[in-house]
Amino acid sequence: MNSEARRDLIIKELEENHTVKILELSQQLKVTRETIRKDLYYLEKKGLIKKVHGGAVLEISNQETDYEKRKSEFHDEKQTIAKRAAAYIEEGDTVYLDYGTTTLALAKEIAKMKNITVVTNTIPIVNLLLKNKSIQLIMPGGIVRNNESSLYGPFASNNIKEIYVSIGFFGCSGIDLERGLTSHHTGENVVSKEMIEHSQTTIILADHSKFGTVAFNKTASFDQIDIVITDRSRSKDEQQQFAQQGVELIDHHIEE
Repeated sequence: MNSEARRDLIIKELEENHTVKILELSQQLKVTRETIRKDLYYLEKKGLIKKVHGGAVLEISNQETDYEKRKSEFHDEKQTIAKRAAAYIEEGDTVYLDYGTTTLALAKEIAKMKNITVVTNTIPIVNLLLKNKSIQLIMPGGIVRNNESSLYGPFASNNIKEIYVSIGFFGCSGIDLERGLTSHHTGENVVSKEMIEHSQTTIILADHSKFGTVAFNKTASFDQIDIVITDRSRSKDEQQQFAQQGVELIDHHIEE
């Protein structure tokens, strides 16, 4: 078993049991304890785990709500954002769709397009776009996160190292003028951070509920972001602060 497969297995064990022990892993995988320590050090450096005495625990915030529930929250607002975001995509583009329910809403708009290449690690997005034969789909792969139908982990990170896209569309758990972009799940966040680096244009899709919120993991600073698309008008002061940081804020007031 090579190091990549071994590290994926360690993450899978943590997903199932929440904690792992160095001694037990060395016996299970038939490698030395020093090898396991190096694996844990590597995974901690990647932000996937936290080392503790004699083993490790998974670095995941417990503040995230259920994926199916989030799909129904702010449905109209997400559709508004998705339609605005879709206007940035042209035939022949290669785009990345990150984790989340707002990017799923965007995928519904992309499903109407032709000759687009979509990179994503979100299974519901893949299932939606499979129906359009003119869309090329690329899945980096990884460990399946069952409750989110998403993939992440070292295998995913290694595969996206050579992938570059025209536009990356990213959701978030929080967007704050002082702390930047944040998200809940550490493993998914690692993939998001890497794809932000590999996107020529980085666009954030965030409904009004995400503003002023800070989640567990830092995803990006504003100097890494080009455009933020939201559903409701922000204050003039907030608009100015985004502009000062070089971010184009596209807001859209919903009549109520």
